[in-house]
Order: sequence, then C-alpha cells, then structure tokens
Amino acid sequence: MARATLKARLLIGSLLVLPVVLAIAGGALDRAYRHSLEAAEQVRLERYFYLLFSLAELAPGASGAQLQLPGTLIEPDLEQSNSGIAGFVYNAQGALIWRSNSSRLLSNAPRFSDFASQWQPGEMHFRRSQFDSQHYFLAQFDTLWEDDRGTIHPFRFALLHDTESYQLALTTYRNQLWQGLGLVGLALLATQVLLTGWALAPLTRLAHSLGLMRRGASQTLVGDYPREIQQVVDRLNQVLARETQLRARYRNRVNDLAHSLKTPLAVLKATSDREDYQQHVNEQVERMEKVVRYQLQKAVSEHAGGGSQVPLRQTLERLAESLKKIYRDKGLNINLDVPADIAFVGDEEDLMELAGNLLDNACKYGEGTVTVTAHLSEQLLTMQVDDNGPGITETLRNSSMERGKRLDTAMPGQGIGLAVCADIACNYGGKLTIDRSPLGGARFELALPGALLVTEG
Repeated sequence: MARATLKARLLIGSLLVLPVVLAIAGGALDRAYRHSLEAAEQVRLERYFYLLFSLAELAPGASGAQLQLPGTLIEPDLEQSNSGIAGFVYNAQGALIWRSNSSRLLSNAPRFSDFASQWQPGEMHFRRSQFDSQHYFLAQFDTLWEDDRGTIHPFRFALLHDTESYQLALTTYRNQLWQGLGLVGLALLATQVLLTGWALAPLTRLAHSLGLMRRGASQTLVGDYPREIQQVVDRLNQVLARETQLRARYRNRVNDLAHSLKTPLAVLKATSDREDYQQHVNEQVERMEKVVRYQLQKAVSEHAGGGSQVPLRQTLERLAESLKKIYRDKGLNINLDVPADIAFVGDEEDLMELAGNLLDNACKYGEGTVTVTAHLSEQLLTMQVDDNGPGITETLRNSSMERGKRLDTAMPGQGIGLAVCADIACNYGGKLTIDRSPLGGARFELALPGALLVTEG
C-alpha cells in the first residue's frame, strides 16, 4: 500500500467507502419503503372500519341493545376467505358478537385481549404481530354507541390482515433496490476510474516534462496544469531557476577569482628582480589569500562583506603603486584627486575589485596618463577614472560590461573585469557608466550610495 499509485489508492478507498455508503443508503430507502407500505396498510384498514361503521345498527334485544351487521357484506375482501382480511366485533364484556365470512379459514378467532386489553374509544390503533403462528396486521377501533334511551354501549371493531402481500411487495422492492444499488455502485466505480485518470493526467504530463528536463531537452517545467499543481510547478521552476543562478554564480566567481589573482601575480612577476622581492611576495600572497576568501564568500552570497569604513584614497594609493610596478614600461602617471576624508562603507575587497579593475583597465588601454577623481554628495560617492587611450565607442559601451565580451582581442584578459565592477556596483545599489574622457580616452564613472566623511580624532 505504501508504494501503491495514487490511482490505486483512490480506487481502493472507493472500494472501501462505496459499499458502506450504498449500505447506508439502501437501509434508509428500505426503511422508508416499509413505512410507506405500513402507512398504506393502515389507510386501507381504516377504510374497512368506516365501511363496517356504516353497515352496523344498534337494535334492542332481550339482554339489552345489540349491534347488528348484515350476514353478507358488499365488500368482497370481507366475504372471500382467501382475501387474507377478517373482521370482528366485540361487546363490552369482550365477547365476540360478529365475524366476517372471510374469517372462516381461521382455526381460532382472535380474543378481545389479542388486540388490546383496555378500551381506547375514538381512535384507531394499528400494529403488526403474530397470531395463530402467522404474522398479521392487527387494527382495532373502539366505539361508543348510544341507544334511544341515551345509554352508552361500547363495541370494539377489529381487523386482521395477513402480511403475505406486504412481504411480497417488500421482497420485490428489496430485490430491485439492491440490484439497482449494485448497478449504481458499478457505474460509480467506472466513473471513479475515468475521473481518476482524467484528474491525474496532469501528473502524467508533469512526469513527461521532468523527463524532458532529465534528457536536457528543457530547462524548466513546461505546460498548463490545474491551479493546485501549477503552484507546485511554479515553485519548482523557481527552485530550478535559483539553482541555475547558483551554478552561474559559482562559475562567475571562479572566473572572478582567476581574474582577481592576475594583479598580484603580475606584481610578483614585475618585481622578481628586486632586492625586496621577498617582501613583495609576502604582500601579494597575503593579497591573494584575501582574494580567495572574498571570492569563496561571494560564491555563497552576493553580498560578501559587512559595513566597515574603508578609506578611499589609501586604497587607491595602494592600487596605484601596484599598477605602476606592473606597467612600469609605460611610465604611468596616475593622478589621484581624491579627498582623504572619504570612506567607502562596505567590504574592502569589493572596493579593491571595483577600483582595481577600473584602474587596471585604464592603465592597460591608456597611453600612460590616468586620472582618478572622487567627491561625496549626500552620501553618494561618485568616482571617475579617466585615461588618454583610444576610448570606447558609444555603440560598444553597454556590451563592454557583459561577461566575456572583449573589445580588443589583441590584449591579454578574459573580458570580465568591467562586468565584475558592474555586478558589485549593482549589489550596492549603484551603477557603472562609460563616457568620453576629457583626456581623449574612456571615462568610467562609478556611483555608490552609503559613503561618508571620516573626521579625525
């Protein structure tokens, strides 16, 4: 049962519940039909009582007034012995004073007490009971007759009717009822099978869509589904999209890591012939360790760091010294027009990535002159990096910030530096734009919110 299909579970549930429901319904219908047969029987016997009342006459006799009825009645059921109906009249002493001709087949006439031991005048009483080893409907109607002198004389009118016709009608009805309920049950089961197949068809389509994803033919779950399943499909597609984003992020972080390690390695290579080479090795190794930790942390979360205050000018000065060593053949002239009291609020490694990539790009493609200006206005830091290189045409400025897009394939690189800057700026709620520099080359303008002025002391 634990591994049964949904369709099998629904069918088994129906097989368990449906017989109970049909049994309850059948019992209720059977009880209702029995009550209707008994009510019809009661009405029929009541009609016979009124017939006997209309034929009976109170006549004087030697021992008092006597109730007289005709020897032959116009009602065939009270005359024919095979009708199953018999009529009786009892006086105040409980003695039988009249019986219908239809009662002749009874071996013993019923006694007064077989109907009721007490007088209950003015009301018909009806019940089903056993008499003379057979089941009968017994009905009594106690009456009070007044003679000419005003004397009251009680008489009991009683009727017996065998239950043969009642049992025959009930048996016929029960056979038809249970046959009908059986056919209804089979029809309901067949309908349940069809409805179950129709209701579970979306799950079959969902399984097919999952199969397409498994074979690589689709990246998401496709198709229209009922609202309940569509909600699950939408959530699964969100999870899948999230997983795709995570894989892309991990891939990007690996590329970013490789790109970030280029500068420290280039510095080591550029200073390999210096006497203080060991000091440079230690500095760059420490730098590379920070880069690795930073990129691993960003692989888990897009926001790598907290909200520390990083002095902007000091960071730019360190980067400028490193880049002068890397591009020493160019005789770089890096001018920093950056106030010393501006602090970037965020992760130091983010600032190193932003400023490092922009400066490296300006040094690589410029003709030796790089200018960095920065100012703070209402906690919005604006930093501009200008170079005197060939610049970037307006049609290529947006595409240059796409990952892997290299405008100059003759120069070394992976084409992800500007994309990294754009991503980091976006994560901080800022943006990176490219324009024409007054120096003739490219201007990279970085706008970052949340910076502040640092006061000494």
